[in-house]
Amino acid sequence: MFKNLNTSIQHSRRLFVQPTKFPLFHYPTSVCCTTPSFKLSLPLTTTSSFPKPLLFFSCLSFRNMSTLQKKELPSWAPVAPTSPSTGLSIKNSLTKTKVPFVPMNRNTVTWYGCGPTVYDASHLGHARNYVTFDYIRRIMESYFGYNMNIAMNITDIDDKIILRGRQAHLFSQKLKKTTYLDLELFSEVVQAWKEFIVARLNLAADHFNNENYESWKEQLLISQAKNLGLETDPKFSMHLSIASKGLVSIINASSQLAQRNCTTQAALDLLNGNEDIISIYLDKLYGASVTDPSVFLDLTQYWENDFMQDMDSLNVLKPDILLRVTEFIPEIISFVEKIISNGYAYESNGSVYFSVSSFDGVNGHYYAKLEPNSKGNQSLVDEGEGSLGTKLAGKNNQADFALWKASKPGEPAWDSPWGKGRPGWHIECSVMASEVFGEKIDIHTGGIDLTFPHHDNELAQSEAHFENHQWINYFMHTGHLHIEGSKMSKSLKNFITIKEALQKYTSRQLRLCFLLQKWDAPFDFKASSMEESISTEATITNFFAIAEDMQRRWNSGNNVFGPGGVRTFKKEEIALVSEFNQTESKIHSALCDSFDTPNAMKNILSLINKTNIYIRNKPNSQVENPSAVFMVAKYISKILRIFGLSDPKAKPSQIGWNATSGSSMQTDSTLAMDNERVVMPYLDIISKFRDSIRSIAKEKEINKGEILKACDDIRDNQLPKFGVLLDDREGDSLIKFVDPKNIAQEAEKKAKIAQEKKIEKQALQEANLKKKLARLEAGKVPPSELFKTGENAAKYCEWDSEGIPTKSIDGELIAKNKSKKLLKEYEAQKKLHNEYLKSLETA
Repeated sequence: MFKNLNTSIQHSRRLFVQPTKFPLFHYPTSVCCTTPSFKLSLPLTTTSSFPKPLLFFSCLSFRNMSTLQKKELPSWAPVAPTSPSTGLSIKNSLTKTKVPFVPMNRNTVTWYGCGPTVYDASHLGHARNYVTFDYIRRIMESYFGYNMNIAMNITDIDDKIILRGRQAHLFSQKLKKTTYLDLELFSEVVQAWKEFIVARLNLAADHFNNENYESWKEQLLISQAKNLGLETDPKFSMHLSIASKGLVSIINASSQLAQRNCTTQAALDLLNGNEDIISIYLDKLYGASVTDPSVFLDLTQYWENDFMQDMDSLNVLKPDILLRVTEFIPEIISFVEKIISNGYAYESNGSVYFSVSSFDGVNGHYYAKLEPNSKGNQSLVDEGEGSLGTKLAGKNNQADFALWKASKPGEPAWDSPWGKGRPGWHIECSVMASEVFGEKIDIHTGGIDLTFPHHDNELAQSEAHFENHQWINYFMHTGHLHIEGSKMSKSLKNFITIKEALQKYTSRQLRLCFLLQKWDAPFDFKASSMEESISTEATITNFFAIAEDMQRRWNSGNNVFGPGGVRTFKKEEIALVSEFNQTESKIHSALCDSFDTPNAMKNILSLINKTNIYIRNKPNSQVENPSAVFMVAKYISKILRIFGLSDPKAKPSQIGWNATSGSSMQTDSTLAMDNERVVMPYLDIISKFRDSIRSIAKEKEINKGEILKACDDIRDNQLPKFGVLLDDREGDSLIKFVDPKNIAQEAEKKAKIAQEKKIEKQALQEANLKKKLARLEAGKVPPSELFKTGENAAKYCEWDSEGIPTKSIDGELIAKNKSKKLLKEYEAQKKLHNEYLKSLETA
């Protein structure tokens, strides 16, 4: 064993050639080397015969040679406190651990968040990211009391924007110029389709040379079968779907041509069915000819406005400062020039590249702080360069990345010392954040998919520019979002847009869904996740309804303290206050623990449950002294308001979701409406109810059932339309104010369940009827004829007096066992025949 250890140590000696190249870290006082057969602990002392780093890496080598490839995180410098601590700790991506949060400037926090690249609709992945950082911002501002100074960028120039802008423009022009379907257009689309399947699906073009387009489907199915479960390209399924959809349009167009149906609509159907394919094809041919800047400007302005509308719909607060890349071109150029002068970048063929080798390990710098193990991942590096950037030549090293890109024909361009060009993706955030906040920033946020290379490159560029070692003190990343187990992204075109999600769920339900998850953990968005969110909302809404009703009755003067000298705040109330105090402490601890909102929500629901039990244990649920209930309700209202779940116009002391009802964050407050609009619907209901009761009362005999029916109608059908629910109970009814959408949603759910049960019942009835008819049909044959007709006629030649066979067709006697079986069949047929005869009598 020790011989192997020595061999491993000698091997590590050879590996450890330049210790200065390794990042600085704090060495342990001892290391423990473990194998399946033994465990060895070695002290690291100043008299050790091996250098500390050498022995440390030797043991790692002995333990598992593969771990030599694992990079250690660089040291992180805690910020010196300038004000009393709030007790908040944050999961810091720079350390992969929770560390105390200390802003640089007393109580003021500088925060830069990566904004969207605006070229398409925002999806649930964006919702998760921006809603998450919105409630974290609210907690820091409204709970911990920090002065938040938040900036966010809009990426309005990027490879994806250029391609999408050109392709959309060229396809739009194609549609405008197309007036009819002819063989030339058809051949052009077929050619584009072939080029697509060769390039994207790696299929041989000679499989698609015949004109039997239906047979092409088989080749696509074969390709799908070969790649089933073995896909190395995550976009394969998307490309296959695009090709399949396009082929359907090609087949339809071929049929239209054969029938001489050459209308404009037929041509447009062919083009629209192959939009993605034709767009790529046209860009390849004519993309370089697109020179109008408005092509890109119109695209980004449209999608920026669309994104902002989505954020408003989700009740996400706007950043204090909104920055667009195209507004900072001069600053970007100056920033790049400083990096060059500091010796960390170089110009090549009109582009400027960041030299990773000149930076990493030089002057105490460290590259890829967030994801050191991704440093050599060339596919991620290339992805970060963009589909247009990877075509640039002139890099000294493949790990280098573009700070400034020489513009090619068909790309936006600005004058620079290196010629016409445009910014690289990574430099944009470094420049804008630094322009606003300077050379050090408290917090930087974004999705986990941005860690490498984007955020790691941001750190390198900025620290190269400022010659410092910690541009960002706290990096926070939201976890990946999957939809029912599948990765979701714009590039894969498998996303659910925010608008689509809001058609099915309310803003509050989506926010609750994200609050119930760890913000930095992966999240698989499923129907069950939303069911939990909706159930949580219903529990809280119901509690608020009870508390609000209690408050209305208390404030009306109908409820007063008991007679003098009679204690109303008893041990039950004291116990509830104790539960409240404990819960408040637990929620505080949860929020201090890197914004642990799932734990906070768990404690809120637990407190609601205990308060409901307290109320139910009172006679007829009547609380003599509701002070403890009000205390709980106001606190929960405050916390949920901090989480961004309430109407922003709600008063701080208000119990409930918002100022007037349980509406899911509607921005129009009914307080601003005129009295007539507010009151009239309810007066109309009361008037009609009165008319019904008067009509019943005028009858000679008063029908109590009709009165109750009218009462049920106002409870079940009329008031719910306006968000009012009445719950029957002993004594006075409980009045609840609930979002009408939620009531309609619940009613729709119940109706759906009822319809499913009805269909299921009908199907069962039909099945039973078919079964009965089949039995009656079978029962038409008298038992005495059962073995003499049909297929049985050729089996037997003699029968007894009841018609049971005694000899087979060959003249052999029926065996005893066989005879018993035939007798059972006879009895069964006798029973069926009797049922048949009885049905005739009934008919």
